[in-house]
Amino acid sequence: MPIDHQIAELARVIERARQAVVFTGAGISTESGIPDFRSPGGIWTKMTPIDFSDFLASEQSPARNLAAPLRG
Repeated sequence: MPIDHQIAELARVIERARQAVVFTGAGISTESGIPDFRSPGGIWTKMTPIDFSDFLASEQSPARNLAAPLRG
């Protein structure tokens, strides 16, 4: 099937869809102006990442809350 036909078919599917989700690779958000995590000015330059063990030990940890019924 020629690529033009495939693109046209994809366009028809998207047009008819009530909702669509698009998964993209790294870099698409930065091209759109959304800051990334690692570049200068990215979120990790503004926040200190939490260590995973600290996250699990936290009272707000979802893992901790899910395990609460198992602790008795």
